[in-house]
Amino acid sequence: GGARGMDDDNDAVPWRLDARKSGGGLIMDVGCHVIDRIDYLFGPLKDVKGGAKRRCGSRLKLKVAEVEDYVSLSATIGSCEWSVIDSAGASVDCIWDFGYEDEDPTSPMDELIISGPNGSLKMAAMSPSLPIYVLDTNEAVIKTLTFEQPEHTAQRLVQLVTNEISGAKENTAPSRGENALRTSKVLDTVLAGYYDGRDDAFWERPDTWPGRH
Repeated sequence: GGARGMDDDNDAVPWRLDARKSGGGLIMDVGCHVIDRIDYLFGPLKDVKGGAKRRCGSRLKLKVAEVEDYVSLSATIGSCEWSVIDSAGASVDCIWDFGYEDEDPTSPMDELIISGPNGSLKMAAMSPSLPIYVLDTNEAVIKTLTFEQPEHTAQRLVQLVTNEISGAKENTAPSRGENALRTSKVLDTVLAGYYDGRDDAFWERPDTWPGRH
C-alpha cells in the first residue's frame, strides 16, 4: 500500500482517496514519487500509455472510495541532459495494484527493478532505508547497498530548500517545477480514461467517470 490511514474503522474517506483533494487514488500520493525518480535518474517518460481501473480490494477504505486502485503504465525514456546514465530508448513498465485482497498470498510487492545488459538493481519503490540489491545477469545478488534511515525522511531535502530560500548559492534544492510538471502529465495520461479526461474539474462530476462503472 505505501500509505497510512487505509484500514481504520471510521467511515470517512481519507484525502488520499478523495479526487477533490488528491486528484485521484493512491497513485497520486505514492506512484508519483516512483515516476519522479525514474525521470530524475534516467530521463523523461515519452510515448506514455496506460490505464486505470477500480478493483475494490478487501481494505476498507478502497471499498468506500470511488477512485482507481489499479494503474498500469508503459513508456520510453527520452533524451535529456541530466540523466545518471544515457538511457534514451529504454523501456519503462510499471504496475500499481492497491486493490489486492489482503489474504492473497500473491499480493504484489513494493518493488522497483532497473535492468541493463550486465545485470539489474532491485529495491523497494517506497523506502528511505531498505537495501538495494545489485544482481548479475543470472539474478544472483553480487552486492547489497545499505542505508541508515534518517530521523526525518525528508530532512535533507527540506534543508536544501531552506538553503535556497535563504539565498545560498551552493547546496541548494535539486527539485524544480519542470520535473513535477512532467510527472503530472504522465499521471494525467494514464488516468484520463478512468475520469473521462482530466483537463477540467473532473472531481466535480464523478457520475461521468467511466472507471466507476
